[in-house]
Amino acid sequence: MFHKWPKYTVVFFSVLLMCLPGFSIHAQTVKHIVVIDPAHGGEETGNIGIDKVAEKNLTLAIALALQTELARESNMEVILTRDSDKTLSLDERKNNITKIKPDMVLSLHINAGFGKTSSGFELYYPGFKNVNVPRKSGKKDVVGAENKHLNDTVKLARLVQKNLDGLFPRKSRGLRDAGVPLAEGPSVPVLVVELGFATNPDDKKKLASDKTQKEIARALAKSIKSFF
Repeated sequence: MFHKWPKYTVVFFSVLLMCLPGFSIHAQTVKHIVVIDPAHGGEETGNIGIDKVAEKNLTLAIALALQTELARESNMEVILTRDSDKTLSLDERKNNITKIKPDMVLSLHINAGFGKTSSGFELYYPGFKNVNVPRKSGKKDVVGAENKHLNDTVKLARLVQKNLDGLFPRKSRGLRDAGVPLAEGPSVPVLVVELGFATNPDDKKKLASDKTQKEIARALAKSIKSFF
């Protein structure tokens, strides 16, 4: 029956459908904006590990590999806070994030220990300790509404932990509820991932490997895709 309708009738109903809330075509055009933040850069080298490997170079290499992985997703727009070896202050990063208004921020770091035995990855997210709960409002209300991004950060953290666990078995040092300077201001999920220790021989060897960097990027990309 549909193919026998006058042409103008078909056009009318097509336009009407596209205007309906939740119409699938609209859903397909929505893009999630993801900001990847390679820590340090330029004059700020970050931690210097074995063989003088600088944190800034490792985080940038992994961030670029992650950008390549996510670029394959038609529903994502990936923005790096820096895509080269340049100095970028914390305030500059935060200001850029505020302007971009992303759906999430993943900040990549490389750890350093007091000796060579510290190893593994850990994740930091801003918790609810400093949340101001309005009077006559339970914590559930605040967490569920005004601070939804904090819940989303925990969700992302668990996904990243799960996928990095698959890449580095028994190397997780856990999720840490702690202050995250990059998250102070922008009301978006901000997760800091310490990917390993540049001061540990095994960790450093893996982190400096192009193969492992791409594997880390795939694990992080899988986490981000699962988040959405």
